[in-house]
Amino acid sequence: MQRDQRSLVGTALLLTGSHEQAIRLTLRSFHTVALSWPPPLWENPTTHAQIALYRRFLQRPSAAGATALVRIPPRQRLLVVACLHDGRSRAEMASLLGLPEKTVETEINEAVETLTKGSESRLITRMATAAGEASVPDLTVRSMRTLRRRRARGALLAATAALVPVGLIVAFTLFQQGEVWNSALGEHNRPRAAQAQEPVRAVSSPEPSGLETGGREPRATPAPWQAPRTSSVIRYAVPGRCPGGGVSANGASPARAGDVTCAGWTLTLASGGPESPAPGLAACEGQEPCESTLSVHDAAQRLAHGDEGEHPRLTPAISRNGRRLAYLSAAERRYVAHDLGSGVKRYLSPVLVPADTENGTLVSVSPDGRHFTVTLGERRLRTDFTTGALTSVPAGQMPPAEKIATWLRERYGTWSDSPSGRYSAAIVAGEGEEPPGLHVIDAASRRVFKRLALPEVRRPAKAEVVSWLNNREVVVKMSARAGGDLLGFFRVDAVTGRAHRVPGLPADAPLVLGAATAP
Repeated sequence: MQRDQRSLVGTALLLTGSHEQAIRLTLRSFHTVALSWPPPLWENPTTHAQIALYRRFLQRPSAAGATALVRIPPRQRLLVVACLHDGRSRAEMASLLGLPEKTVETEINEAVETLTKGSESRLITRMATAAGEASVPDLTVRSMRTLRRRRARGALLAATAALVPVGLIVAFTLFQQGEVWNSALGEHNRPRAAQAQEPVRAVSSPEPSGLETGGREPRATPAPWQAPRTSSVIRYAVPGRCPGGGVSANGASPARAGDVTCAGWTLTLASGGPESPAPGLAACEGQEPCESTLSVHDAAQRLAHGDEGEHPRLTPAISRNGRRLAYLSAAERRYVAHDLGSGVKRYLSPVLVPADTENGTLVSVSPDGRHFTVTLGERRLRTDFTTGALTSVPAGQMPPAEKIATWLRERYGTWSDSPSGRYSAAIVAGEGEEPPGLHVIDAASRRVFKRLALPEVRRPAKAEVVSWLNNREVVVKMSARAGGDLLGFFRVDAVTGRAHRVPGLPADAPLVLGAATAP
């Protein structure tokens, strides 16, 4: 600084025409050099300071006074000062400014012609005289004070940036206790004490299917379930046993509208090899393929109406590849989704209140397993599992199959929508000895797209659509009309009617399929 301040202020004075602006520009160039101090062995600090001064001037060109130099354009002024006063080459300035060398030469010639009628030597002399007249105070103390102040400011900003993630983590931890605005939900998610309505609660739990209770009473509210990290896939899910009557297991409190009166589903998982099972899964004992069961104790089954009645059974949503599961959590009173492969958990809805469940509620999953959609009354909330982003889906964007739900209920009673939402499948009961048939309905036109015969079985049978296996195949369960004995599950091609038996599925109802054809 002590060595170069006079030459730098002189250059800056030629560029700006003002002593005050020249000193300010020089201080800026010193600050730029100091940020990378000490310099590497191959860098000349003087050159670095000059180039920093040039760049700063081009970012904010200024002109003061009535000198001839300040009357030409800023870039021409910079090229003349750098090349004719500071001794920079045309090639160096062309590279610095990103210009062709011919353009640099042309602009310098134009400036010389304008200023001294083409006399380059006379212009160099004039600039040297003007720069030599610069009044230069000692800038060392001022430069160091400015540098320390800016470094302290930078340290403060760095500390603030480091504290932001900590603050976000704390805010997320206190999410349930604080008031948070969720623009996708269009409302405040207030703490339970401040809500106008009490949230959905769980008043009973099922006896865990396939697990020992040790003679203890089941808990009134189960703990949140955590998915094990496993490479196994979900073949299907069946409901656990539930106490009846819509009251708690110990009879302590009656069910109110929106209460979860029953929870618990059992998953059957399949693996393609004799690998070690994840924690919580039974050992396969050398079986191949390996199949095991897993209880999801807080997956809700039923919600109370409040008039001693219940909504239809709630069912979980399982992705087609059997790796993701979503359900209404009786423990957390909101919809959640789990990925078995990574153990990642996502929240799909806010904490529910009775108004959310007044007309029933459900969750569905896209064919690729990435997007989960929760229906709460008139609202539809869609979550991207990969990013966790939640958006509200307008009613106009509902799939055609969902728009005709009332018509399907009146005509068929039960049905299943295709993954694309373009078609629905329903059973038409046969008369007398005639077997039942399968109708595939075009949802947009409400027209029966296909009338398909179901596989013939030995005795009079009834049938029900379990689910769509993919965009083309429907899984149908067939059982005896008398006694209800299971006669088999079949994959039916919705276009050709060709059917194949699906082995290894139980007679439980309802049955939610995942990777139904997994080995």
